[in-house]
Amino acid sequence: MGSMSARRVSLRQVGNRVIVTERPKQRQKATEKSVQSRERFLDAAYYASRQILDPEANALYKQGITEKKHSAYTVAMCDFIVAPTVESISTIDYRGHVGDPIAIRAKDDFMVTRVKVQILDSTGTLIEEGDAVTDESARMLWKYVATAANATPAGTTVRAIAFDKPGNVGSLEKVI
Repeated sequence: MGSMSARRVSLRQVGNRVIVTERPKQRQKATEKSVQSRERFLDAAYYASRQILDPEANALYKQGITEKKHSAYTVAMCDFIVAPTVESISTIDYRGHVGDPIAIRAKDDFMVTRVKVQILDSTGTLIEEGDAVTDESARMLWKYVATAANATPAGTTVRAIAFDKPGNVGSLEKVI
């Protein structure tokens, strides 16, 4: 092993100490995944910078400032990166009748802006679709009320698709 002075070194100060380390070896070629990750991060930075220039969006994202997210910019950037998820679909009261309720639990790191519901018969044919509405009594809960009759609910698929402000989507399907 050669002497430290003969090698390329890196110096950095941490508090009152100077840390001397060997510089990393030559970088490896970027993988497809790392390139995609870098692109997603750049897209998120662009999205966040556009959002803080819009007074309404900036005010909205300021509401999400926390101990870990110190600015509206950071909140917007995280919102772009993290897609919403649909955690559950409750069809316990769905019997295939007009007016039957379906409950959806959807969440996001910032805000779910919309939940779309699709009901498909056992062959995959769309019976109906529409937007669920937020349930004011419960956080992250959305309700959908059936608008079309379904004579054979057995084998029916209920699909819920959640959207956030940047347009990310997350979905879940449940077969009855």
